[in-house]
Amino acid sequence: MHEQPETVARLQELLDHSAATAGPAIRKNFIGGGWAMSAQEFIAFWGESRMATVSTASRSGTAHAVPLDVHLVDGRFYVPTFTDSRRLSDHRENASCVITSWDGPYRAVIAYGDAREVDADPTARTEATAEEQRYDRDQLVTIAVTPTRIYAIRPPTGHHAAN
Repeated sequence: MHEQPETVARLQELLDHSAATAGPAIRKNFIGGGWAMSAQEFIAFWGESRMATVSTASRSGTAHAVPLDVHLVDGRFYVPTFTDSRRLSDHRENASCVITSWDGPYRAVIAYGDAREVDADPTARTEATAEEQRYDRDQLVTIAVTPTRIYAIRPPTGHHAAN
């Protein structure tokens, strides 16, 4: 929610490019008729973190999906990952992944991206909650996902679900 102006501009360019190169189903359902979110709306929708499904595929194409608390910082998604997880193996074999989140039938995000392990986690806090303390920090790594396409919708002005 505290994205810099250059990040907002970069995200808007990515949303615009995604819309311009989308296939017919996405154009019809996510872009046409005033449904597309702006970068500012996308950032507000995501907030600092949000429950989302992270979907990966191994090199052989085996799919895997898991719901996680995913953070957005400087236009990148940060995903906590266990060192012994299938998801980490998938990210190492195939960097492509998809992150999806929604909060009802009319507000949703599909973000395609490339995942990489990172040394520094900008979402890490100095004080861990009781829930976080049950995990040994040596068992976790952080994956940063740089979006390559983002499709984000919300109800257009005048729609019964628009506030």
